[in-house]
Amino acid sequence: MFENFKAPQIVTFAIPVFFLLIGIEVYIGYRKNKDLYRLNDSIADLSTGIISQIWGLFQKGIGLYAYFYIYEHFRFFEFALTNPWAWVLCIVGQDFCYYWSHRLAHEVNFLWAGHVIHHHSEEYNLVVALRQTGLGGLVTWIFYVPLALVGFHPWMYLASGQINLIYQFWVHTKAVGKIGKIGEFLLSTPSHHRVHHAINPIYIDKNHGGIFIIFDRMFGTFREETEPCVYGTVKPLRSFNPVYANFHYYWELLKQSFQAEYFLDKILVFFKPPGWIPRQGNQPAGFLPIPEVSPTTFQKYDPKPASEVKTYTTTWFVLVLLLSFAFLLFVPKFSLVSQILVTIWVTLSLVSINALIENKTWAGALEITRLLFGFLVLGYFDVNWAYYAIGIVSLVIAGIYLYRTGQQKTQVTS
Repeated sequence: MFENFKAPQIVTFAIPVFFLLIGIEVYIGYRKNKDLYRLNDSIADLSTGIISQIWGLFQKGIGLYAYFYIYEHFRFFEFALTNPWAWVLCIVGQDFCYYWSHRLAHEVNFLWAGHVIHHHSEEYNLVVALRQTGLGGLVTWIFYVPLALVGFHPWMYLASGQINLIYQFWVHTKAVGKIGKIGEFLLSTPSHHRVHHAINPIYIDKNHGGIFIIFDRMFGTFREETEPCVYGTVKPLRSFNPVYANFHYYWELLKQSFQAEYFLDKILVFFKPPGWIPRQGNQPAGFLPIPEVSPTTFQKYDPKPASEVKTYTTTWFVLVLLLSFAFLLFVPKFSLVSQILVTIWVTLSLVSINALIENKTWAGALEITRLLFGFLVLGYFDVNWAYYAIGIVSLVIAGIYLYRTGQQKTQVTS
């Protein structure tokens, strides 16, 4: 059954709709004279979203295999795919599992390490919805095992999960206020989810629901939006590097565990909530304070590249985005080796683009490296001369660009 299974691709086909809605939100911000977007932040967010989708190709099989195995050997019931009530139950059940998965991702350090990337952005717009972890698929499937036990078909389970994910896209906006008493009472809305992303002390770890807000009301994690929100993480990332964003908190936990004085604390570091501090000498364990914040005084991470850098990086980012989307659409046609090569090139490209935006000293060397690696990938696919010509032009443009920007830096410093 697993060998012949074809997963739904609802999210992949929804991507053009996502970008249409993003365009509408940008237009609304322009008409209302509100700065809802920053180009550098949006490129960083979308970079993590691309990596999430591409890295996820190598993780989905783990959870899917486990779900299939439990469904085939241990299910209590069996629901037909054509049963509309089964779909309703599965969507509600999916959201219940998501609530606990999401809540614990905010309350358990090693789970937060995989989720924190979604909260790094200091803006709040529809692009932030696409800012997702590239590693979360390794463990999150565990929370959905009850759906397999109950007897929801794997295709129904995956489709319901994608419906849940698509719903959550629209709540990541400041362009929508309240949607009425009934909607605000039952559903996760933009107002409720703004609270969830805020780092105001009164909003921390509230409103975890995906589609519904009723589970937050039932289990004591609901909070109304009452004061202006400040977005990001309590400890700012201050980086647009999508690979660093995926791994930095895991590294912080490992360092904290290594430095802990007591053996038990070395283990507890991974299971305590974020902000927990192990015992030090005679000092008991505790938590870092959550500082008060205000939209008027909060300083966002906002590197401002020169216009030439902005043009170059934006152009390349759009190309990488389009190539990644095409790759995801036709991924079944690629061999495993081909998928790995494309994944490496896309990852290098996104790291390089964001490094150029941040004016990192090593960005130029990485840019040439990823373009040269692109030649190796072209050679593996054995494409015709036209693609090599495009690659040569890309290298020449990159060389001229790096030379000119390097000359400008020399003139500024001399």
